[in-house]
Amino acid sequence: MTNSGFTLMETLIAVLLLSTAIVGPLTIASKGLTTTLVAKNQITAFYLAQDAIEQIRFLRDSNCLASSDTCTVDLWLAELGLWDGSAWAGVCFSASGCHFDSLGLHPTQATVCDVAGCPVLYYDKMAKQFTYLDGRSESTTLAPTTARFVRTVKITNTTPDEAVVTVTVSWSDIAGVTRVPITMRENIYLWQ
Repeated sequence: MTNSGFTLMETLIAVLLLSTAIVGPLTIASKGLTTTLVAKNQITAFYLAQDAIEQIRFLRDSNCLASSDTCTVDLWLAELGLWDGSAWAGVCFSASGCHFDSLGLHPTQATVCDVAGCPVLYYDKMAKQFTYLDGRSESTTLAPTTARFVRTVKITNTTPDEAVVTVTVSWSDIAGVTRVPITMRENIYLWQ
């Protein structure tokens, strides 16, 4: 009499092969999703840094275009610092840097970051933009993103007609892993 069913050993080998065939692709898919989320956060950080540089360019251009004559040294970065005759000093020229909400009600009001660093940017789901809480309590429309972005703007001057803008955006993901920050640097000039 012959047995036509599976033995215990054949069944174990079949289960092992089946689990290997399932676990391999799931592991690859999991790594792919993790990499996609990291890349999404890197792109968001890049755009947040570029946004700050564009806002500083806008302030410079607005200040120079608003002056009736030529743009003067003490005017072109007026919202971000003050020219004392030999060097720039003030909010964004401090060692700890500054932060500002480029889309807020008063985008020209920059605030010095404290010793602990700049505040976290929140994502406004209704307006679909990043903003600061600015004393508001966290609501359903303002919620932390899956990554906690912190943007720091530092400006140093090389000459009265040139300033170096450095924007650093750092973030940590859901698991609390701090990623390598994005740093953008650009020289801006008194163009008028």
